Amino acid sequence: MPPSVRVAVIVMGVLAALLLTNAALLWYAYDDAVARLVREGEDISRSEASQFVLMSLVPYLVVGLALALAAWFLPRRQPWARWVGLAASALLALLSLMSAMSIGGVTIPLLLVLVLAVAAVTSLLARTTGTWVPKLHTRA
Repeated sequence: MPPSVRVAVIVMGVLAALLLTNAALLWYAYDDAVARLVREGEDISRSEASQFVLMSLVPYLVVGLALALAAWFLPRRQPWARWVGLAASALLALLSLMSAMSIGGVTIPLLLVLVLAVAAVTSLLARTTGTWVPKLHTRA
């Protein structure tokens, strides 16, 4: 396995662990998060706060699962794993950039996720990764 594939697998695994842990913790503290939003927000109903918490949890869960699957199947030379990992990592990088712009700065956890996502994208786009992973087959 080329070093670029190893880096991609490790980085995607770390990102998956971070995102799935974040989603699990948010799910565990769901009631507390909703209550805090209702308490601190102005004119926010409990159903709106609940919807906001769920919409915050779902992207972490979906992207985390996609990265976990890609990290698991890329060493098995599954071509779809490269593209799923690339799409999930690029989406995570874009979400991180949008988050940084919306809060007007960069936090350390946000910077960590952004750097790891960019590392995954560059490793998955590396020429050595492309030659090691078989091409996707198209049906005629």
